[in-house]
Amino acid sequence: MPKRENGAMRIHVYELRIGMCVCRLEMPKEESPVLFYRFDIKTQADIQAIQSVCDYVLIDVSRQRQNESDVVISTEKKTVPKKRLSFALSFEQSALTYRHAGNLIKSVMDDIRFGNPLRVKEIKEAASQCVEKVLENSDAMLLLTQLKHQDHYTAQHSLNVCILAILLGRELKFSSEDLNSIGLCALLHDIGKTKVPLEILNKPGKLDDDELEIMRKHPEFGRDILMAAQNIVHDAVDVAYGHHENLSGTGYPRGLNNNRLSSFTKIVAVVDAYDAITSDRVYQKGRPHFMALDILIKGMNTEFDAAFVIQFINCIGYYPQGNLVELSNGEIGIVAEQNKDDRLKPKILLVLDKHKKTVNERILDLALDVSDVNGVPYEIKKIVRPEDYDFDLVGFHEEGKFTWNYPVIV
Repeated sequence: MPKRENGAMRIHVYELRIGMCVCRLEMPKEESPVLFYRFDIKTQADIQAIQSVCDYVLIDVSRQRQNESDVVISTEKKTVPKKRLSFALSFEQSALTYRHAGNLIKSVMDDIRFGNPLRVKEIKEAASQCVEKVLENSDAMLLLTQLKHQDHYTAQHSLNVCILAILLGRELKFSSEDLNSIGLCALLHDIGKTKVPLEILNKPGKLDDDELEIMRKHPEFGRDILMAAQNIVHDAVDVAYGHHENLSGTGYPRGLNNNRLSSFTKIVAVVDAYDAITSDRVYQKGRPHFMALDILIKGMNTEFDAAFVIQFINCIGYYPQGNLVELSNGEIGIVAEQNKDDRLKPKILLVLDKHKKTVNERILDLALDVSDVNGVPYEIKKIVRPEDYDFDLVGFHEEGKFTWNYPVIV
């Protein structure tokens, strides 16, 4: 039976209905202390987004936007047929596309540094291939964005932002044409950094005022590079010039506010921030997934478009592919694939035992409610950083171990 707390009602997220007003999310304090306040449920996508980040919420009954008779709280448990692992079918092809696009954007950036023209046709083809692979296997492409090389940050960041923007565009039901456009815009959003001196771009310490001023000119440099290119779409110029603006008008370089920013620019701003926060850079270590979500949510309606943040959380999930997780019994695994019927119970590839020693890899499907050797049900305790356990995620991939052709725990 739903529980009332100080005028609000505590319900499970699968009891949410359009028209309800959520006044609080219950999320693990050690992982994401953020709380929403007075969030009206307007669409089914809003419900799915909330379901992807927590189990229980408090709703404000007095502010429901529908009549009580229209909002029926059901506690019936839904069962959905389990989806078979299909990851191995296209992961290697996705990895090849990812590697090709990464090499291309690095080569293009090097060309620009040496004064050569932008290879627009090749960039468009790479963006189109990324769209194709995201539509074929979004799980694989999301996982590939986690295989980060600090030494190749600028080029790899551009590629990751491209993939994340396409994922968000797909969540927003973009047409194929718009997916190709947002992919192209994202791939080129940081092209202006090619005009920033490498000693500033790769400086391990804090930038001084003069260096920071130069770094903050990269949106203008990007605008100039793209405006000089042939056959480039205007959206790409707009995104490169505006991706560091924010809704409140306190961004740079022009201080534009919400009404003067395009949807593509707002989308790229969200995914750009997420990848930057979670990536290792020369001057700081990447922060965990939940901390990145915390920053995005706190920035809603001031820095980031709230609708795009919510939809982004929904499309990457509470436990995105490629993240390392510690289980309730101390074992460590890699999130391999989402279970679409229960986003809180993904498929996990176990790689370390409870003593943090390597093991023979096995697939754990949390949706099957299996237990460990002691009969205790498996649960995810928290997301962890690979370096905390001396686990080389990139090396694991380069050894060809992302095949998922492993025994499944039953």
